[in-house]
Amino acid sequence: MTIDATTRIACAYYNGSAATPHNVEVSLYGDALSIVDLESENPKEIYFPYSQCRYVKLEEQAFVYLQPSFASYLVVPVQHPLYLQLLSKISSEQTSWFQKLYKKNGIALLFAFLIAAAALLFIGYKTVPPLLVKFIPVQEEIKWGNQFYESILSDKEIDSSATELVKKITEHYSMSTQYPIQVSVVNDTTVNAFAMPGGHIVIYSGIICTMKHPDELFALLGHEATHVNQRHSLQMMLTNITSSYLLSILTSDFNGLGSTLIGNAELLRELGYSRKLEAEADWKGQEIMIQNKVNPAGMTQLMEALQAAYSDNGNWSFLRSHPVTKDRISESKKFSQQHVGSFDSLQAEQQTAWEALKKLYPEKPSSKK
Repeated sequence: MTIDATTRIACAYYNGSAATPHNVEVSLYGDALSIVDLESENPKEIYFPYSQCRYVKLEEQAFVYLQPSFASYLVVPVQHPLYLQLLSKISSEQTSWFQKLYKKNGIALLFAFLIAAAALLFIGYKTVPPLLVKFIPVQEEIKWGNQFYESILSDKEIDSSATELVKKITEHYSMSTQYPIQVSVVNDTTVNAFAMPGGHIVIYSGIICTMKHPDELFALLGHEATHVNQRHSLQMMLTNITSSYLLSILTSDFNGLGSTLIGNAELLRELGYSRKLEAEADWKGQEIMIQNKVNPAGMTQLMEALQAAYSDNGNWSFLRSHPVTKDRISESKKFSQQHVGSFDSLQAEQQTAWEALKKLYPEKPSSKK
């Protein structure tokens, strides 16, 4: 088979087992693409039919999954001249049952389908997200979460020093048995923190400035880790894009589902949770604190600190998405009163890290006179 040079793409390839990408050359054929690992001692051409490939488009690049397992994928930059050609070849091989139905039975069945779809959208807005979450594998959620992380934080400055300090403070703080919890600190005065599906927790420096005690940091992480463990973030994202993903399911457009989720990753920055989910994150977060021998009163201290500083100048994204109500403060106090006991103090190394963190982001004086 002869291949013209213009049908070759140089891009990054993740093989599913290594964390770092390989440089590969991708060739486009009529019904399949092939890759050649340029870093291999014995490079071989491996073929992947377009029919088994899927892709997810972001603003600057596309993730092209080469197998149904989503284990291996290519990262193709949008500026590459063959970007559209590759995605077009993959799309042309994806024929949903909806398309087959339309071709075979025409307008009448299309009309019936649209009525059924409208009914499903109406009923499914509240009922489908919690059910659908149960069918999404954890490993798939973790992969999506890593892509969300890359997408959301592409324009943010990660404070590596503060991130390392938080890791030291929470080194022995167990937050999940199912997800790899990874905490990142963003250098941003916005008072915010949020959890992503799959295990990433992002803390803005602005919220660290409101903290007086390390137990408040443990409380914040326990709360956000609960959103991860109970899959609240994924559920709320699905709820926010219900119409899009239900149509994706109805038409078997899984590229559309993945693109819609990742394309709406910005929702995570200010994703509003229901009162029920917030209450669950509070008390389960306090349970995480107790399991780690941290005083659960830190949750109340965090809420009161945020509420007291709310009237000061600043961007309060966290309180818009996690409203601190009198009921939440009252319930957190009640929980602490019911779980009185002896709690561990920070070890010397942790205390040193906490003090260093607060030197980086000290409390700001109130603007009130």
